[in-house]
Amino acid sequence: MSDFSLTLVLQIKTSKIINDMAKVQQKSEKISAFGGIFFVLDRFDRILSSVIDSHLGLRSKLIGYQYSEIIRAVFSVFCCGGDCMEDLNLYLKDVLTERPHTRVPSADTVLRGKEELATENISYTVEKTGNFYDFNTAEKLNQLLIKLLLATGQLAEGGEYDVDFDHQFLEAEKYDSKRTYKGFDGYSPGVFTIGGLLR
Repeated sequence: MSDFSLTLVLQIKTSKIINDMAKVQQKSEKISAFGGIFFVLDRFDRILSSVIDSHLGLRSKLIGYQYSEIIRAVFSVFCCGGDCMEDLNLYLKDVLTERPHTRVPSADTVLRGKEELATENISYTVEKTGNFYDFNTAEKLNQLLIKLLLATGQLAEGGEYDVDFDHQFLEAEKYDSKRTYKGFDGYSPGVFTIGGLLR
């Protein structure tokens, strides 16, 4: 196998420049289907990490993981086609640690961080049917979403936007699923659009 390749996987160093135009890079023998995520994570760290940590505060002052690292891990799982946080341990951790200066939390640490950010539900009961529903505003995380949209340029400071909110009904037979008015047990997360962008 040649020592040189134009493949953009696990960039190690620039070996030489041919005719002052094309860079030829030496690649690692370790090839991954998820190598393209590195470019996405570079952008994530450059634009979003500081916004996340300044808004949510530092999770740890010494060696623990910051909220930006936890959110980046969740983002990585879903960008790479994962279904649950355990996919981080099973498929991605070894790949993501190949990225320089990247600390990757375990799935358990990610779930603990998620619990730290959780807020209490507001429960209400429908008088006519007796059904009760939980609602959660998660105000701090919603404010973070707005700051992230501003940081990425998807929203402009002082701009006016049309907002549409609705619930999507997802059928589920889990212990915490609730009866929906559609007649099945499941979840009904809120989904909204701002200026035509789905959130």
